[in-house]
Amino acid sequence: MRYSPSFARSSGLIPVLVVLAVLALVPLLSSSMYLRHLLVLAFVFGIVASSWDLSLGYGGLFNFAHVALFTIGTYAFGLVGQTLGLSPWLGIAFAGVAAGLVAALITLPILRLSGIYIILVTIAASQVLYQIIISQSDIAGGTSGMVSLPALELFGYRFNRGGKVGYYYLALLMLVASTIILYKITRSRFGRAIVAMRDHKYYAISRGMSETRTRLFTLTVSAALSGVAGGFYGSYMRVASPDNFGLGLLGLLLSMLLLGGAGTIWGPILAAFFVTMVSEVFAAYGAWRNIIMSLLLIVILIFYPGGLWALLQTLREALDVVRSQATARLRRRFGLGQREAMTGAHETMVATRHGRIAVADTGGDKPALLLIHGNSSAKEVFANQFKALRDRYRVISFDLPGHGVSDNADPEKDYSVEAFADVAEDVLKALGAANPFVFGWSLGGYIAIELAARGYPVRALAVSGTPPLRVVPEDVGRAYDATSHFVLASKTFLSPAESRDFAASTTGPKTVETIHLHRAVRRTDGRARAYTLGKLQIVDWPRQMRFLRSTAVPFAILNGSNDPFLNHQYFRDLKLEQWTGEPDDIQDGKHAPFLLKPAIFNEKLVAFLRAAETTSRHGADVVA
Repeated sequence: MRYSPSFARSSGLIPVLVVLAVLALVPLLSSSMYLRHLLVLAFVFGIVASSWDLSLGYGGLFNFAHVALFTIGTYAFGLVGQTLGLSPWLGIAFAGVAAGLVAALITLPILRLSGIYIILVTIAASQVLYQIIISQSDIAGGTSGMVSLPALELFGYRFNRGGKVGYYYLALLMLVASTIILYKITRSRFGRAIVAMRDHKYYAISRGMSETRTRLFTLTVSAALSGVAGGFYGSYMRVASPDNFGLGLLGLLLSMLLLGGAGTIWGPILAAFFVTMVSEVFAAYGAWRNIIMSLLLIVILIFYPGGLWALLQTLREALDVVRSQATARLRRRFGLGQREAMTGAHETMVATRHGRIAVADTGGDKPALLLIHGNSSAKEVFANQFKALRDRYRVISFDLPGHGVSDNADPEKDYSVEAFADVAEDVLKALGAANPFVFGWSLGGYIAIELAARGYPVRALAVSGTPPLRVVPEDVGRAYDATSHFVLASKTFLSPAESRDFAASTTGPKTVETIHLHRAVRRTDGRARAYTLGKLQIVDWPRQMRFLRSTAVPFAILNGSNDPFLNHQYFRDLKLEQWTGEPDDIQDGKHAPFLLKPAIFNEKLVAFLRAAETTSRHGADVVA
């Protein structure tokens, strides 16, 4: 399903608020009119580039008339504010309407076109608009353009006074409004239709989407926002120039879009600031400035085809890796006593094929019981089982790579179901715990099944919150009732609100007993979520299912009766040979019955393990 949270709950809220606060303080902290001027240009270019991204990046429509529509907005403002003598504010509004109407007219001849043909038609449309403008010298000023356009005024305050601070704040407000509009659109059903028409055009049409309506909406809204920016630009610069129809401004704004990252909204805005400010740094180099900027653009796009936005995400990921690893080391050093008190087990670090892993082990020569935790959790989630079962079993659990106090690892080779099964093998070998009972929760269930399916000897196998799969992704849709919190399981970056929601949906509300599990979500290396879930398609699911259908290893499913993520009918339809003949649901256990209903869960798990021991002894007697 599509996860589309409100921006207030996303991880981008705090950075955006910080940036807005800094920008709002610029006029108060700096008296430089030139700095304000550069920032106003960046705001305007950010609006134009990001609105162009709606049609080009999201819609895949190579509309090269977008900058011409921006210029139409400038002339529309001049027509209303200067020629007709009406309010300049009305001129800005009319600029958006005029640009939108012209875009609608341009849409008609390109409804059935694609690729280079749209480019040719829109470039031709730009030239037609240019010729119309310069031919109307009495109205539009011909090749000289329109000059001395009216300045904005509000309640007697003229925006072009006081260092044009009024224009600065208005431009900032317009950028915020434009970004909100684009953000809402891209996350609405219209936004999904735009992307669907770009990526799967004929499938989208077969599902009832109108190509005409989608293209018309995309180009019109994109142009209207650009037109409003053009109207403001006309008032700010007090000139409407036909030069803006040329390749200079077109190339500048296109470079901002591509440099920022198409299909991101935020990328072109970031690039607008970057290009405007960096270009000014090289102003002293004269003609070399354009050469330097062009080379810089080429270098960035070679190493980061996704543009500055991709570069920013890479830096963000690197910082998150450092943060999560540092968190693990600090907790490993200072929280050992607390963790050992929770589990009643000795904790040690074990070297494996996929990094150093934190292991909790009650020790002794009793039968080994391996507990494998789920996504974004930690071994302490089984604290109740450690204490309740240690008298009968040697209880063992470990933090998966990138989880708990284990080290972060290489996401390419160390974050996958198969790699996690390797870790389980290495841990058991290091501890000398042969032929264990194995229980896996959620993602840990798949690791447990993989461990057994590859031939590792286990005495019995139990899972919870883990629907066995036959083929991915088809069975994922059948096995899970995908909620918004379910989608968070594969996100690299979680906001504080998302972390809280994910932890609450998997292990329960934040209480004294579960606070360490909420912290475990924040500590988890986000790449472990993204890479592990992203690699599900390459897991040998048919082998796992063949194992479950043919094995003599006792198998049990202990789900919560009200697990919010599962389609319980899917389990019954599988008709697997298992303990009690079907999943043994635990009333009100939700997604973690061993944590929320520990007494009932432990009773059922022990009953299953004893039945498995009896079965194995009986089999040994028959063989003897």
